[in-house]
Amino acid sequence: MRLRAVLPVLALVALTTLNACGFRPLYATDSSGQSTASDMAQVDIALINDRVGQVTRNALLETLTPRGQVSNPLYDLTVTLTEATSGQGFTKDNEATISDYLVTAQYQLTRKSDSKVLRKGTVRARTSFNIVDSDFASIEAEDAARTDASKQLAQQLANQVAIGLRSQ
Repeated sequence: MRLRAVLPVLALVALTTLNACGFRPLYATDSSGQSTASDMAQVDIALINDRVGQVTRNALLETLTPRGQVSNPLYDLTVTLTEATSGQGFTKDNEATISDYLVTAQYQLTRKSDSKVLRKGTVRARTSFNIVDSDFASIEAEDAARTDASKQLAQQLANQVAIGLRSQ
């Protein structure tokens, strides 16, 4: 019974401590009424090469600008992707049975008005897929792995954009 009485007090102390250290929720509205979500809608996402880049960009557009892009965005996001595949499981004949797919994105978020770089860095997404006797099934599994990795990468990029916009 004493533990139930102490929990609300501990929760109050924890919240007070977080507020004192400068903690702010990433997607909350700040004191001026500006929210990270409205800032994210102001980001112009540059075209990204290859099919994986298209899937990543489309997922980013859905996340950052769900209501459509604005006519005069305030920020630019450029992304460069690199892909790698490596065999992991091998048979006696030295043929891979499992493959890892790794996609790496180097990104830069820039404010258009003064060309100030708000955030830049690298994010990665990794998925695996089985290599089977059927070529068609293996190709489909690899395509699904690429799509999954692209969507994971887009979510990570959206988080980095939110952090960059919130910290300016």
